[in-house]
Amino acid sequence: MSQVKGQIEPQTLYTLEEFKQVSGMGNWALRQARNAGMKMLRIGNRKFVKGQTFIEFLDSQNDTSTNENSLEA
Repeated sequence: MSQVKGQIEPQTLYTLEEFKQVSGMGNWALRQARNAGMKMLRIGNRKFVKGQTFIEFLDSQNDTSTNENSLEA
């Protein structure tokens, strides 16, 4: 794969290992993201992450944290 680390492409389907390399996330961070609602695709024993799904997940987490911060103020 010839992509720059840290650049998630919306149109790309990543294997779990590829996604960990590109995103810089480890097993613990991925587990936390899945627990928070990030979707993964599973085919047999293999897991995949859609770039667009991850971007939407990040947006939703930002909306959630923004709402929580405004409630505290």
